[in-house]
Amino acid sequence: MNRITWIGAGCNLALTGMKLVVGYLIGSLALIADGYHSFSDLGTDFVVLLGSRLSNRPPDRSHPFGHGKFETFATWIIALVLVVGGGWVIFEAVNSLMRPAEPVRSGWIIATAAASLVVKEWIFRATMHTAHTCHSSSLKANAWHHRSDALSSLIVLFSGIAGLLGWLRSDAVAGSLVGLMICFIGVKLNYDAMMELSEASPGREIEDRIKHIIGGFREVRGWHRLRIRRIGRELSMDIHILLDSDATIRQGHDITKRIEKGVKEGIDWPINLTIHVEPDTEEVRDASRRFADWVLKG
Repeated sequence: MNRITWIGAGCNLALTGMKLVVGYLIGSLALIADGYHSFSDLGTDFVVLLGSRLSNRPPDRSHPFGHGKFETFATWIIALVLVVGGGWVIFEAVNSLMRPAEPVRSGWIIATAAASLVVKEWIFRATMHTAHTCHSSSLKANAWHHRSDALSSLIVLFSGIAGLLGWLRSDAVAGSLVGLMICFIGVKLNYDAMMELSEASPGREIEDRIKHIIGGFREVRGWHRLRIRRIGRELSMDIHILLDSDATIRQGHDITKRIEKGVKEGIDWPINLTIHVEPDTEEVRDASRRFADWVLKG
């Protein structure tokens, strides 16, 4: 995880310098905006590295459930940077559209944007692959930040081509489009981070898979109160299962260990499980039904 982030940081540093130098020399607002976008990528690379370092710390007395949400906070910071940066780009683009149009050297814009597009798309694909492998929300957010930079470079590339064809407003229009795109991605990432912080469910697909796994154990006569939440790159789950009321403590322990192993092998997420064993009696089943009705009504 850290390796691909450091590679991305090195590329972002080089692209930032190239875009800003060329942009200021030829007076291209779109290229300058793209350069600041790459600079924000560089900053979020270090946010990801810091968030990963903190979230990987083992549980302690102050954080007995681990430090996984530090990574979610890192994702939120990335989203905030995107929204603020996108707003600034839009502001500058609108100001430019209100001034008389000036020609820019479109050849330099095309060459710089094309080089950035190739590099950033490669970084996006490599980072997203690593994010899926290690289930890192902040790394996934950073990958989309790379993709947004690649898309902004594509817009700048088209603006350079339009400039060659004589459309003098293309540079400012491209800058405003880049800003809108950055803001949209930032809002989406912010929503995802807030859902994690509010301990929302990881989704119906994972829940259904876990239900199918538990249903495959013939000793389990029923279950209820299944709850799953994300904590950083891990899942936390607790469930109540019904076993034969005559089962011994040893038998109950063995069954829960098998269920835990089956769930961990059946999903591709790191997961911490808490399994509560209850006797399969009518009283317990009635309590389970009342609880389910209360949840549905709530």
